[in-house]
Amino acid sequence: MGNTTKEYFPTVTERLNMKISTNQHLTTMLTGHGNIKSHLHGFKIITSPVCPRGKNDQTTDQLLYECELLKTQRNGLRIAVSKSGDWPTSKNTPISRHYKSFKIFVNSIPFDNLG
Repeated sequence: MGNTTKEYFPTVTERLNMKISTNQHLTTMLTGHGNIKSHLHGFKIITSPVCPRGKNDQTTDQLLYECELLKTQRNGLRIAVSKSGDWPTSKNTPISRHYKSFKIFVNSIPFDNLG
């Protein structure tokens, strides 16, 4: 796992102390590997990494913080995080302090239909 995962889990100890249940959607967000346009473009599976509703590449950051396709889904997570801190926040905050809301958000992402 690479840099994306380290942003969610700065230390291995922190990750091992968390009880999380993984699935394909969560793994995609935590690693940046999966049905995300920037990842697929890197393997030359698709011609463009750009989000269909934006000007930026579709990455896990773009999905978490700015994708217009996920505005409604992101709102619940944003509200949960904003109760105890600022939004946008570091990637570590949603997974470590708002896991339930983060997982709801991630599971609502239509990875097979992101454009």
